[in-house]
Amino acid sequence: MVKKKVAKKKIVKVKVKKEKVIRTGFNSGLFEKLKVFRDEVALEQGIRGLFILNDNVLKELAYFYPTTKELFLLVKGAGESKFDKYGEKVLSIINNEIEADGLKPEADKKHEELRKSVLPDKPKINVKERTEMRKAKVKELIGLKTSIEDIAADLGLTSQTVVNYIGRLLVDDPKLDVQYIKDSVEGYNDIVKSFEKHGTEKIGPVYGDFAGMVEYSDIMLVKILLGAK
Repeated sequence: MVKKKVAKKKIVKVKVKKEKVIRTGFNSGLFEKLKVFRDEVALEQGIRGLFILNDNVLKELAYFYPTTKELFLLVKGAGESKFDKYGEKVLSIINNEIEADGLKPEADKKHEELRKSVLPDKPKINVKERTEMRKAKVKELIGLKTSIEDIAADLGLTSQTVVNYIGRLLVDDPKLDVQYIKDSVEGYNDIVKSFEKHGTEKIGPVYGDFAGMVEYSDIMLVKILLGAK
């Protein structure tokens, strides 16, 4: 089993919390339908629903009624990758709700509100260029044997996002030296054994084996490293 982690001293960083906007006035019926779809996908993929579309994003979708890709991408938390994976089905659910309940006039108003909520002078981000720049920086830091946590802090990303970039780098260059990262994963061999038992198609069963004792990002990292062999 996974060895018990020894508590390490951590440097406490004081963060200024941003005021959290809680979305109200959304279509609760549409929200529930989107949630059912989200949960079905999560069950099928063996992952938690929040990694697909979290409740806050679903509420935004149920408030603004996006009916096109353009509108979907304006919704906070709903980016290009989310659209590629789930967008068509989400738009179908929303369009069916609008048609069934005669909500077109309301939806048109919300679309206008959504467009106005995006600052016109805000420069557009070239997602592909940003992705390539981040990949290059992650590769550079890997060459310096930088920990995943430090890479995440340096780039202002989550550890999970850094793990995803490592996966992309290994697809481009399977010979990339990430041995030090492998060595840093506590319980690596136990996680490998769990994948051997359940297969690598789904993360959920492996995560369940450790009952929360192992970070999700560590399990995802081991899966990526196994796939790069």
